[in-house]
Amino acid sequence: MLAALTIITLLPACSRDTGEGRVFKYDISGNPDTLDPQQSEDPNADTIIANMFTGLVTTAQDGSLQSGVAESWSVSDDGLTYSFKLRNDVYWTDREGFEAKCTANDFVFGFRRLFDPETEAPRVKDFYCIKNGRLINLKSIPDSSLLGVKATSDFELEITLEFPNPRLLSMLSEPPAMPCNEEYFNKARGKYGLSAECTPSNGAFYLESWTYNPYNFTDINNLILRKNTKNAETQTICPSGLNFFIEDEEDFIPDFKSGDVSCLAVSNNDRSQLGGSYTVHEFGNITCGLAFNSNFTLFKNENFRRVLCMLIDRNAVMSAIPEYERAEGVVPKQVSMEGANYRELAGAVTIPEYNVKAATDLYKSISPQIDKTLFTGARVIVPDSAAQTAVSYILQEWQRELGFYCKVETLSEGEYARALKSGDFDIAVLELSGKFNSPSAYLGQFSSGDPGNYTRFYSAELENFLTRAESAKDTQESAEMFLQAEQTLIDRCAFYPLYYKNEYFFTNRKANDIIYNPFTKTVNFAQAKQRK
Repeated sequence: MLAALTIITLLPACSRDTGEGRVFKYDISGNPDTLDPQQSEDPNADTIIANMFTGLVTTAQDGSLQSGVAESWSVSDDGLTYSFKLRNDVYWTDREGFEAKCTANDFVFGFRRLFDPETEAPRVKDFYCIKNGRLINLKSIPDSSLLGVKATSDFELEITLEFPNPRLLSMLSEPPAMPCNEEYFNKARGKYGLSAECTPSNGAFYLESWTYNPYNFTDINNLILRKNTKNAETQTICPSGLNFFIEDEEDFIPDFKSGDVSCLAVSNNDRSQLGGSYTVHEFGNITCGLAFNSNFTLFKNENFRRVLCMLIDRNAVMSAIPEYERAEGVVPKQVSMEGANYRELAGAVTIPEYNVKAATDLYKSISPQIDKTLFTGARVIVPDSAAQTAVSYILQEWQRELGFYCKVETLSEGEYARALKSGDFDIAVLELSGKFNSPSAYLGQFSSGDPGNYTRFYSAELENFLTRAESAKDTQESAEMFLQAEQTLIDRCAFYPLYYKNEYFFTNRKANDIIYNPFTKTVNFAQAKQRK
């Protein structure tokens, strides 16, 4: 079941029998470094930011766009100019009672902060499509007023781009594009987003308190949010407040089962611990497949990688793990582009079929190029038992047809992450997930400049298709370029898709309209309701 993402609208506030007066509770795994949207890159912080700030637009679970602070917008025919008309009834507040209308100038200042090199914004490169943004960030242009973001009136905003970016509107719902009130920021004197006294809200909830003691593991470690009552006059904000508890991840499931928290996100591995007494939303947002480390001598030879891929019997693999769905591409089925399913827009990719004869014939032709002294001991790392089962079928085929022997290691989550990051593997069953809802979040992990390119794979053709996809004139053209990039990745045998892995979002049966985003890992409680 796919959860439908509802958003803040102009409807009246919730009645008392649908959530008014409720305080919803949720566990997070660590203390946020900052709640400054321009500086955040932590899912825990992003969840809190999502409940405190509202951008120009909001993005639904299916990728469709909804009104945020902007009540309407238009895009020029060349895709370079975006004009927004803002609502005049969205207010800033904080625990000290600060009050000011959220205006176009707040978005101008927010974007200037994003590109200011002193901000050191971790996600600034995603917004280099905005005119002069890259040059300002690299200090080539010292005047931030030349940035392609300007207020044409208090409630009208214009954004000008260097080149078209079909994903821009979706990006405007993400933390780096949140507004920032200049007066408030200056009064914070360098502590903006670092305490309850210095963090404002233009969204559904404001930060009442923020307590963290790394040496105290009781409920004192929490962030308490309360309803932005001024915004609740014109927006649907149901709960009276939110309590975020900072807990060890091993406590998440017990806390949820005990009723201490309202909801919980888990993967396939943990689902069995929860039983069937809850409401469950399922998201197909992870593709698991074989990733070959290009630094390993044997895998520098693309044709040898191709031989191995042609010796993968996916039917046999899937029969061994029937609880999983066979992957039909690198990009999983959940991914959309501006509300339209990516796979439906782009079409299908071709994955090498199991063909022993073709594989052995190709191997004979490249055999003189292969160092067979490396045919024993290649290290295969896997993150769980399902991946180990899948790999065992594949390795048997490689042993039988080629005499190619590997050793499999099932690693803990931390060990697995460290091995990927350090490159300490030859083959990995890679769980490919995206940090935002776009094919680029998946395919971009195989580009040369991405820190998540654990395979060290490089293809100029792939880079070209990705660049063209991200600067395409419209969504359809962008999808077609992403498809070419996806096919290139498969044809070059850098990643072989095996199966999809799901995430599950559990809520207790009395709770409704708690919204989970499986890409950003954020939870939005603005319209959360609790039946009596």
